[in-house]
Amino acid sequence: MKTDLYSRMFSRFEDLIPDLPNISACGAAFYAPPKTPADLALFCSVSSCEGDMLELELMKDEVAHGIEQRTQWMKFKLDRKARTACLIACQTESGQESIQYETIYPQSRRLPLNSFAVNWLGILVNLQFAFRSVVPAVV
Repeated sequence: MKTDLYSRMFSRFEDLIPDLPNISACGAAFYAPPKTPADLALFCSVSSCEGDMLELELMKDEVAHGIEQRTQWMKFKLDRKARTACLIACQTESGQESIQYETIYPQSRRLPLNSFAVNWLGILVNLQFAFRSVVPAVV
């Protein structure tokens, strides 16, 4: 079993999204409800799905001007065959940052951001967040 950063990140997703092996289409959505009324709710959606490769977006709820809304938090690329995951974009204090492998982005920034992401995912696992599939309402 691999124990590098990217394998640990994938393992955290396995803990957080029990349906991870069964995701087969773009647009699949998941929800992790808040543990307490003052806690945050988390949302996850599949923005790309090609074979064993997935792109997942994590969003959190925030209150802006008295209105609760979802805001993008982190975006990941997962390889289910290689059992690895990496952060490709995130919201930081300075704004939205993209750190995709296809770009020429300094390794010195990519590693700390991926470490930040795997630590956050570990916190969510320890707080017992679990994403459940959202079933669209039939109208």
